Amino acid sequence: MSARQIQSIFPTLEERSAAVFGTMAPTWFQAFDFVGVLCRSENLEAHLQASINAVGLASLANASLAPEMMAKARWDYVKALRLTNEALRSPTSVKKDSTLFSVMVLSIYEMISGTNEVSLDSWAEHVKGAAALVRLRGPEQFKHPVGQRMFLQVTSNLLLNCIQRTIPMPQHFIELRKEAEKLIDTDSPAWRLSGVLIDFTIFRAKVKDCEIVGPRIVINQALELDQRLVDEFEDLPEEWMYEIVYTSENPHLVWNGNYHVYQEYLMSHIWNAMRTSRIMLHEVIRDQLLSDSTALIPHFTTGENANRLGTSTDVMLDMQADILASVPHHTPSLLNRNTSAVFDNSRSYFVLWPLFLAGSMDLATEPIRMWAAARLRDIGESMGIRQAVVISEVLMRRVTLKWDTKPVPQLMTYRKQVHARWAEEKPEDIRQVRLPENSSLTYESERA
Repeated sequence: MSARQIQSIFPTLEERSAAVFGTMAPTWFQAFDFVGVLCRSENLEAHLQASINAVGLASLANASLAPEMMAKARWDYVKALRLTNEALRSPTSVKKDSTLFSVMVLSIYEMISGTNEVSLDSWAEHVKGAAALVRLRGPEQFKHPVGQRMFLQVTSNLLLNCIQRTIPMPQHFIELRKEAEKLIDTDSPAWRLSGVLIDFTIFRAKVKDCEIVGPRIVINQALELDQRLVDEFEDLPEEWMYEIVYTSENPHLVWNGNYHVYQEYLMSHIWNAMRTSRIMLHEVIRDQLLSDSTALIPHFTTGENANRLGTSTDVMLDMQADILASVPHHTPSLLNRNTSAVFDNSRSYFVLWPLFLAGSMDLATEPIRMWAAARLRDIGESMGIRQAVVISEVLMRRVTLKWDTKPVPQLMTYRKQVHARWAEEKPEDIRQVRLPENSSLTYESERA
């Protein structure tokens, strides 16, 4: 056998990175069928090829703990940035599907390779860049399936960015969405929920900017949005329901002895989007009630305030418990459920923000905060999503992120109610949840 024949048996590094990217794409991208279309061509455009190489190599580097491979991934990332910028300056290339997809892929790179809080901002910049391209592409993009699918993905990412930073969904994007309604299936639970979430971003931004004021007005509008979220999940198709599994095994991985199993990862993502939104809505309600309880002229009687506060606390704790129960479904390899961690990391991508919120919300107990931080670190180290380690450290240090704009009220008299909710927990199990010392990933921390 000749040297050339021997060489052809073993895939090149680029071929391996492309294979890893193709394997993970179905869960990185909600409507992943467009990925195959864009990556099918043998003459893949250089900027997209470099972006795919960077993400695939970064995933391989994380899985194999290979810093030299991560260095190559960073080199490909820088190359992808340069080539993508060239495409953005071209009047013809700027509207191409490949250019938008390249920017979307670069945001994934930040998730799996980011080693500090700067990477959180870099991810947001890629999301905003993709949104700007979608705006530039206009209604024409909805005339073919690939354009529709990418619009849905960008919408999801932009919504998350708006929620994290307490800013409203851009009006031009809302107008584009109205155009998309003419061609896209608007009966899907994901589409209906996104409509409520858009109104949710507008509401929170107006409350923050004091455009909506007055405890009763704020609370009533928050409750209206909350009811809309509840209504959207009242009549879901049977396949959207999840199974609850009870177990006494792996207490460090399964909170409170139960976890959820969903038929598809997108479904758990949609459920958690509802849960996080309800938590934040009832945080707004609680803030208003706590402030009103100390006002010189309160808007609510003592009994009315206590009843409303108790209801909101119960809702927040219910949603928090469901988020915690969804975590094992996103990390099957940690439970030894016959799957490889290197191919699991894209599944864990969707649970980072809900898990961080569950651990950082003002009603989170210390054991829950520790458990959430430990799970985030596990995801980062075992699944190769390095940004999860960053978020875990933020949670441990109680650092306020730039996008964490909500002031944290004191628990006051509701501390007992929160702890009573978890009275059946086993303290001896919870105390064992600690983050290992000096267990950060071993790569160099500087960004390319």
